[in-house]
Amino acid sequence: NEGSRDTLRAFRKHRQVDILSSPGTVDITADVDFGALRNAVNHDMQMTIDRAASQTDEAQRNSNNDFAVTKSENMPEAFGPVTQGQFLASMGAVERTIKLIEDDNTTDEEAEELCMALERLVSEEEMGERFKVLAIGEKKSGIFAPPGFS
Repeated sequence: NEGSRDTLRAFRKHRQVDILSSPGTVDITADVDFGALRNAVNHDMQMTIDRAASQTDEAQRNSNNDFAVTKSENMPEAFGPVTQGQFLASMGAVERTIKLIEDDNTTDEEAEELCMALERLVSEEEMGERFKVLAIGEKKSGIFAPPGFS
């Protein structure tokens, strides 16, 4: 599987491994159609609830049933996607890494490892552009997007 373009992949120690090779000890990643997922949350879900509410209204007019589906003002909303690099940088990953490096207890070797790890996570040439982040949450009137998604 090394370097494969499978849509579902597992990694351990920065190498791709078989997804079932060691359950619970590998990182799993999947290719996601973020446009479709965002549309399903932001549009399709609302359409489904609106349709159910309309059918419930009609059914209640024709019976004495107390069951009701109502439109929700606080529907889930998808935010993003944004690149992993953009997300981590906006969440303070760079500043946190600098603070750790500047700590008197951090060795030169640890500082180098921290720099390399940050580079791997946020760099456009590494994981920073390839991986994306999407948040799904309940958006309330007047509330802004979650941190990292402005």
